[in-house]
Amino acid sequence: MTVDMYLSYTGRKTYLTCPCKYWYRYVKKQEAPDDPRKALFGIAMGKVFEWFYNKKFWADPNPEVKCLEAADLALDDACDEKRFDRTADPDFVSGLRGDMRELIPSVVKTIREHRLLNRCSRSEVDLTVVYSSKKHEMTLKIGGRSDFVHGPQPLWIVDGKGGVHREKYVDSEQLIWYAVQHYLKYHVAPDRLGFLHYRFPKDPVQWIMYDEQAMRSNLKKTFDTAVLIRDGVFDAKPSGECHRCEFRVMCQDGVKYLASRRAANGGRVESSIFELEDVT
Repeated sequence: MTVDMYLSYTGRKTYLTCPCKYWYRYVKKQEAPDDPRKALFGIAMGKVFEWFYNKKFWADPNPEVKCLEAADLALDDACDEKRFDRTADPDFVSGLRGDMRELIPSVVKTIREHRLLNRCSRSEVDLTVVYSSKKHEMTLKIGGRSDFVHGPQPLWIVDGKGGVHREKYVDSEQLIWYAVQHYLKYHVAPDRLGFLHYRFPKDPVQWIMYDEQAMRSNLKKTFDTAVLIRDGVFDAKPSGECHRCEFRVMCQDGVKYLASRRAANGGRVESSIFELEDVT
């Protein structure tokens, strides 16, 4: 089977935000300055709980202590992954270590209380699948990894979030993307989809509603987007996202839009309603 294109959830989200941004990032592969600090906490906590499941920290007599012992290594791995020099901002790194030590026990408690653990629980599950659409005359490699999969009966897919805003930036389409992948790959749809918010121990789990139609719509949007990418449609879509875009100084449409908004708003640009961090 000939695969026409690879598309991830992040790729699709980037294109839907702005096709020109997609072109810079995925076609031209343009390097752009980025602050890795915004992602370090989420990556490090994700690593701790990847090990909790895949290395069976949960089987230790004291899983909280086992996770806490792994925190420093997880943060070091996150810094290496993002190529962040720990010595460049030692106070920031120290703060992250403190946050992790404070919050890890509450996440373990959440796993217990919400029954996010069974003998088949896995982390960093590769759900990448190849699927063809006759209507679009296209075969896609639909890429993505789910943070946590619990099952098989009931089957739950959960994504960890490390952001300081609990619900403002989460996107249910990300979880439905994973549900579609799981169904296409294993012919079983998840019973529940949810987010696990590491920074919100008082209300950590956010379940989302979805149904068959939501899955069909999600898959259609994926192929509709892929067709536009295949056809080379990369026109800029200036919006409030432009002031967050790492390619804003390279995009003339974005530069013009930001200048016009500043002129209209007395030097301010309206706040974005989206978070443009990568979702892994």
